[in-house]
Amino acid sequence: MGILSRIFISLFIVVAMPYYWLLIDARTADVPARTIDIAAIRRAAVSIEGPKPTAISYAVLAVRDMPGTALVAGGGLRADRVAKIAFRLATPGGDTLIDTGLTQYQAEDMDFDRFNPAARREVDAWMHGAQRILVTHEHPDYVGGFLASRDFDTIAPRVILNRAQAETMDRMRRGVIDSVGRIVDGPAIAAVAPGIVLVRTPGHTPGSQMIYVQLANGREYLFTGDVAAMERNVTWLRPRSRLASGWQGGEDRVAVIGWLKGLAALKAQQPRLTLVYANDLNWMQNPRRGPHFATSYIYTAQDPDPSLGGTSMEENDAAIK
Repeated sequence: MGILSRIFISLFIVVAMPYYWLLIDARTADVPARTIDIAAIRRAAVSIEGPKPTAISYAVLAVRDMPGTALVAGGGLRADRVAKIAFRLATPGGDTLIDTGLTQYQAEDMDFDRFNPAARREVDAWMHGAQRILVTHEHPDYVGGFLASRDFDTIAPRVILNRAQAETMDRMRRGVIDSVGRIVDGPAIAAVAPGIVLVRTPGHTPGSQMIYVQLANGREYLFTGDVAAMERNVTWLRPRSRLASGWQGGEDRVAVIGWLKGLAALKAQQPRLTLVYANDLNWMQNPRRGPHFATSYIYTAQDPDPSLGGTSMEENDAAIK
């Protein structure tokens, strides 16, 4: 073997092996599926009397394009449209908010190049008007809107957290544990309102949970949070890349793979149950596969984009000065 061949092979190993390990590898064969007990979840959903949610709407706070292989290991270099979204469950007697989204500062820090200040104001109004606020997990891009709010003391009594979420968020903003309305310490499946059930799924973070919603018309949704941020996490049975996991830190990759297998099995067994993928804007807006939620503020591919008030943060900043 010539010296050039040896140099080429050495360079290939130095470059290709880390690339494969960090961005492509998604071996799941040895990981057992985690059980998601839909019968128990449904029983919990009807255990509290009262009106169930009647409709779901969403607001897109920030958007960026990321290589597909970042949030879906081995997903290729084609860009996926990734969004940070808050959801509102319209309910007679008091609405519920799922995830509070991020602030503009946090969006910039995470390299989101499109942020919608109008959507941020809308979600802030949702927080003020909600009877309860739930979060799928405790990362800043999901709870930053609440933690950074100037009206924290007013909003906090409406927030329901599990213990792991509360402890992490208390380190992010002192006083969370003493201020929030309720900390759920109980079982892995816990109803918090008619038709609304928390399903503990630790792995992406210690406090990760999915949120099951049964509407008054019988339709069912399971908000997966960052356990399955993209539709292909479930359909391809691939977690996020190790690079993305390591960037946020602390993810139990084996646990996440187990939950993804559990979600895939649930989807096959319950085709009428809609899984709601937290970041997948292309899926969210797909007229065939998407959930057909009402939209408050959305992102479209137009340039300039009137729904966002501009195509860049600089333009949005100028619009509100």
